[in-house]
Amino acid sequence: MMILPGILFFVAILLTAFGIAEISFPETFLTLTDKEFFLNIFPNAWKYGMHIGIVAIVIAAILIIPAWKLHKTFSQKMLETLLRLGLGGMFIAASIFKIQDPHEFATLVAQYQFLPSFINNFFALIYPQFELWFGLALIFTPYTREAGLAIFLMFISFIIALSWALFHDLDIVCGCFQIEGSQNKNEAWTSLIRDLVLIGPNFWLMLRPNKSLIGLWKPSTKNKI
Repeated sequence: MMILPGILFFVAILLTAFGIAEISFPETFLTLTDKEFFLNIFPNAWKYGMHIGIVAIVIAAILIIPAWKLHKTFSQKMLETLLRLGLGGMFIAASIFKIQDPHEFATLVAQYQFLPSFINNFFALIYPQFELWFGLALIFTPYTREAGLAIFLMFISFIIALSWALFHDLDIVCGCFQIEGSQNKNEAWTSLIRDLVLIGPNFWLMLRPNKSLIGLWKPSTKNKI
């Protein structure tokens, strides 16, 4: 019986998309706290986008628990599919603006004051390529563990860089999905929380067997003669 688990996952997907938008992508059609009709009712709602987003993601995670109990195999496949599409798509999207404008990205990397100056340009050219190709690999190849490990290491580098910036009180743009924008600690904290949340599901992917997304949904032949 996969109807109820499917419904639970569908609601969880909507809540997760809404939560991520509230945390990382304000002023998009998926958000609520920046909408005029909502602000008319709750004028200070715009201050709590991150809080509302986290609550939405927590509720989404809770909904997966009964789905998992109702149909574990289906839930594993669905969760792996969603995580591979979501994380892979996120890294592909994050790489595009950096590949298009490596000079500006190199400038942003230099603002972290973390790498030696002679490495910044090389890093700015290579790192977005890693984001793009490993994001593609996570979605389109069967090498789930290898791509997951590479993305896990990139998450670790993000967490170290953001922690460094916060520790040294650097008011800089995260550089995750845009080069220009507001420059304050709130964005760095938001990005750090997002990465700490996402590194857990990414670690789970590293433990999954290597299969393509198509192969993941193929019926098992173990019991066939």
